Amino acid sequence: MNFSYAQAPMIVDQHIYRKAFQEYLRKGTPIMWSIKQERPTTHYIWRTCRDGKVRSSHVEREGQVFSWDDPPEGGHPGEDYNCRCTAGPFFDEVSEYIELSIDGIGTKSGWDNNDFVNHYFNGRGRGVTLPEIGHSRKIIEAFIDLRGEAIKQQTARAARTSRSGSVSYNFVNTYDMTGVVFAIADTTIGGSFSGQSSEKNGILTIEGDLDFYLDDEFTDPLDIGIEVDDYSPGSILYDNIHKPLHDDLRGRVGLPSNGRQRLGVREGVPYSITGQWSGSLEGQIYADPARIRYR
Repeated sequence: MNFSYAQAPMIVDQHIYRKAFQEYLRKGTPIMWSIKQERPTTHYIWRTCRDGKVRSSHVEREGQVFSWDDPPEGGHPGEDYNCRCTAGPFFDEVSEYIELSIDGIGTKSGWDNNDFVNHYFNGRGRGVTLPEIGHSRKIIEAFIDLRGEAIKQQTARAARTSRSGSVSYNFVNTYDMTGVVFAIADTTIGGSFSGQSSEKNGILTIEGDLDFYLDDEFTDPLDIGIEVDDYSPGSILYDNIHKPLHDDLRGRVGLPSNGRQRLGVREGVPYSITGQWSGSLEGQIYADPARIRYR
């Protein structure tokens, strides 16, 4: 974080200014021009005493950035009657950013559609994980492409609410991964963020950890069948889908079948597909929501 202090005079002493302003209100004594002009920047951050005596209109201005040339209603901090608010320095030399990184995705080759169907018929319902089926990278990268920016924005909102202190939130939704891994299709992905936010001169610095989870179930090999072109005798799809359908139809027209008369797939057990991964997030943003890039 680089701030430019070039040609910035000392910040005006708010107690001196307040005293001078009170003298102006009570006795009409003019405020010295030098007191009004000792401002280090063109903008300032509105600060309150954060106690029960602060008027509601000023509570709402806490942490917001204002221009010395464009005072809000009632004037700058300390100008309104009996106002104890102060103007903190604001240096407009900050590049906002929020960076999200994911830990250890893995590069194992992934199952093809036949592998998913084979496990449906022969896996006896045993659940599998993303690392096991080898699709961690594809799924995680697709999720970040879909929701990465939204996570950054949600973090920014939570940090602005917290200002200085702990920041945390949860998220969950269903996403269509058909174009990424057809066998997974619509799947639930959720997670949580836990971190800290600190404020200085109107700038929030954020850092914390992200934990993600995926929860899915493979239940219908008929859907995936249209994507698999191996219907030769002896294949999983031929023996468990094509042949039973064929034999059932033969029986309906009085022809001898080559096996059991049963419509549809047989002896398959749905199984869960789960995954967990983690990451981190850090960034630097304006505390004032009117100036912030991440909303």
